[in-house]
Amino acid sequence: MMNQGMPGMHGMHGMPGQQPGFPMQPIVCPTQYRYNDCFTQQEFPVIHPIVNVNRHHVVGVPQHYYTESTQDVMGNTFMPGMGPASQGPGGYGHGHGHGCGHGHGCGRRRRCGR
Repeated sequence: MMNQGMPGMHGMHGMPGQQPGFPMQPIVCPTQYRYNDCFTQQEFPVIHPIVNVNRHHVVGVPQHYYTESTQDVMGNTFMPGMGPASQGPGGYGHGHGHGCGHGHGCGRRRRCGR
């Protein structure tokens, strides 16, 4: 197969150093490599660390508390026939006769006729 497909290898005569009827010895050159590059995809992991941080913030919200106490104090002394209506603008009835009608201003309101 060495001589097949090579033109001029059969029956060459008249070359210096060649005897008639003997084929020429081929010269073998160094091998040449022809690369046909093919590329194949291959996945590889790329890791992206993510840290989820839950931030807790304290917001002050006023919470109102009320303390309650009761005190007993001495009020005015009224004599019979002298109800709060007779006290005038500074008395319990403010001059309009408010109160329960008992003459001591117990806190029950009556509608003023004025």
